[in-house]
Amino acid sequence: MRGTEPPCAEIRGLAGVCTTVRGGPWVKQHIILLIAIALTTASVAQEQQYLYTNDNVANKPNSSTALKVSAKGLITLIKTYPTGGKSSGAGAYFASQPIAYATVGKKSCLFVSNGGDSTITAFTINSQNGTLTLVKGSPFSYGVSGDQSMGVSLATGNNKLLFAGNSKDNSISVLKISSTCALKSSSSVSLSFSPVDLKATPNGKYLVATYMGPIDSFKIDYGNGTLTELGPFSSSGSAAGLDITCDSTTVYFGDAATHTEIESYRIISSGKLKELGNFRNIRGSNSNNVMLSKDQTKLYVTNNQSNEITVLAVGHNGVEFFDGIAKLRNPGKFAAALAQSKTGTQVYVSEARTEESIGVLIPTKSSLKEVANSPFGIIENGFSPAGLIAVPSFSCK
Repeated sequence: MRGTEPPCAEIRGLAGVCTTVRGGPWVKQHIILLIAIALTTASVAQEQQYLYTNDNVANKPNSSTALKVSAKGLITLIKTYPTGGKSSGAGAYFASQPIAYATVGKKSCLFVSNGGDSTITAFTINSQNGTLTLVKGSPFSYGVSGDQSMGVSLATGNNKLLFAGNSKDNSISVLKISSTCALKSSSSVSLSFSPVDLKATPNGKYLVATYMGPIDSFKIDYGNGTLTELGPFSSSGSAAGLDITCDSTTVYFGDAATHTEIESYRIISSGKLKELGNFRNIRGSNSNNVMLSKDQTKLYVTNNQSNEITVLAVGHNGVEFFDGIAKLRNPGKFAAALAQSKTGTQVYVSEARTEESIGVLIPTKSSLKEVANSPFGIIENGFSPAGLIAVPSFSCK
């Protein structure tokens, strides 16, 4: 005699087809959970990767170019958008990062600085197709005027504040980001040096800056929209670019030097910087820009003058070891800004003194491998390197 069949649970499959599953409540809940995980994984896998540039075209109005990146690293043009501001021309420094990104509610905000007239343009990003929409009021003024030939570096803090490093008048301006991605000037701090690169710690507590020599840190007050300077601090080289570990404890600085030169500092509990050590290697010429890999075990360093990327293995207390070097293909002349995909499986590099180009590389065990057809030509902009950012960006959170 046949026994009674167990209860039947009906659930929707990934393709929307109703599937009959035999089993009790636990079986039903377990399968529903597995399908929910599969749906989430599929959604993440299908998320489109975009790149955006600050074109900084010499002697012309400024613009930002939107690009789409395929899973194989193929870059295709979406559109070039005028910012309404003036370019800083051919003088913007290699380590300057004149473009930034923030997420405010459901909006994705892109900020592009215009060094030629000291304004900042805000766009909203359409995540479905990568297109940009100019935010009402752009480009925004913020109390600084005139041409900043070395550019205006940008960084965001906790998706609430935008920091602008003014190379002309030795200051950092603080702007509040509204729910529409619009900007409002909040405060400014005067400095003894000209800022080059800026980055907020992943925990949002501090802002770190380079001055092509000395370095600095600031405590961030989000309620008042202000910065409190904690330095400056001396360095053993000409610190230019920087990156910070996900645990907000260690900063790596790339020096403008004859060969590869990296300095590492600890961020102590007060937010001040304490030197850990430095790394020097005769392979590679100059080392302005640095970026940590997603797993925090590698440090990528652009050798600006030799058009290479040095890969360093990093360990406890900021110790670095030479791991490999990737020679970039022609027609690039100088390697500049670095970015990486949200998943960390692709690395992008801005190449200068040629048609503005972007190289795409895949991380390997000890180096980087450039994909077929890389670098991809974007726009002719003269000598100046273009700012570059990936959206969605890699995030420590």
